[in-house]
Amino acid sequence: MRITYVCHARFPTEKAYGKQIAEVCDACSSLGHDVELLCPVVRNNVHDSAASFYGLPESFSVRYLHHFDPTAHPWVPGILWFRITMFFYGRSLTKFLKENSPDLVYVRSPVLLHALVKAKAPVVLELHDLPRYRRKRFMADCNATKRVVCLTTPMRNELTEWGVDEHKIIVEGDGVDIRRFENLPTKDEMRSKWELPKDRAVLGYVGSLVTRNTIEKGIPEVIDALLLLKKRGEKVFGWVVGGPPSWTKRYRKLAYGKGLTGAEIRFIERIPAAEVPSALRACSAFVYPAPKSDHPYFQRDTSPLKLFEYLAAGSPIVCADIPPVHDAVDEESVVFCTPGDSASLADGIIAALAEKGEVRTQKRKELAQWYSWQNRMRRILDSVTV
Repeated sequence: MRITYVCHARFPTEKAYGKQIAEVCDACSSLGHDVELLCPVVRNNVHDSAASFYGLPESFSVRYLHHFDPTAHPWVPGILWFRITMFFYGRSLTKFLKENSPDLVYVRSPVLLHALVKAKAPVVLELHDLPRYRRKRFMADCNATKRVVCLTTPMRNELTEWGVDEHKIIVEGDGVDIRRFENLPTKDEMRSKWELPKDRAVLGYVGSLVTRNTIEKGIPEVIDALLLLKKRGEKVFGWVVGGPPSWTKRYRKLAYGKGLTGAEIRFIERIPAAEVPSALRACSAFVYPAPKSDHPYFQRDTSPLKLFEYLAAGSPIVCADIPPVHDAVDEESVVFCTPGDSASLADGIIAALAEKGEVRTQKRKELAQWYSWQNRMRRILDSVTV
């Protein structure tokens, strides 16, 4: 099958959506499909190929559709860049689809959905959040697709309440490339590589520190939990890996200001995707925190890439008990803690580090296999009638 994936923003990118798109395209290609990724032409500070940047094989092609680029014109206000880009990009997409006839068009941006449906393309829409405006048109466009992929059950439930045909919807969270976690060096070797202490447990957080530029993901709670553990005399070293750099600096200042030292916590900025498995291999346990929040991101939308990578890495996981993650993990695979509660997080860390036996380890391996990108995309594509 000839699959055209329509990207909605700059690519490659250090943002999580770029890695997710690349993994989806690679998985579809590995299943035997001919995959081409279409991208808008916008300014980009990343000049590597997708394969090089994300540590993937050269399995799919990338095409940039030429159109007016507002980011290259200083007279265009930055607040309008995205809207203007999508307008001209949408016109280029319409022209492309008139000249080409892919068997399936895959997209994760609701902004581009109407143009694709209007062009009568056979569309699979993968939703990472729900639009706030033009709901009536969006519902009609969803019902005109071949399939709507919701990352979580709460998202699916809300979408059906809006009026989207439930038979159009499938729930599939994000995934993980389990190949990258095979035949890794020992934990001690990885701790030497990353210059991590070998005389105490290493609690790892590897992923972006904020989402949508301003929504914090729970690092202050991790800092406070480590402070509590320090006061209890527990020897736990926190290793926080991720960006953006401004937030890395902010959290480092916060941690040191509260009394943690370099002997108890370390922050480093984003590392290449290819290095993530070795970083996770160095950790004794992982943390997926969350603040106490009613924001839809935490209550409905999130399907965190880091959580699936944690599963593939195999070590114990402390996970904030928020509704969306229950599609991926349960009490047999993680230790849950209360969102926004540093004391609960601290208790969860101790419980995870005390984990014995192979029951949870085996469960995590089974879940990682189920959520491999290849298996995920096979389920989605098998559900589509073209």
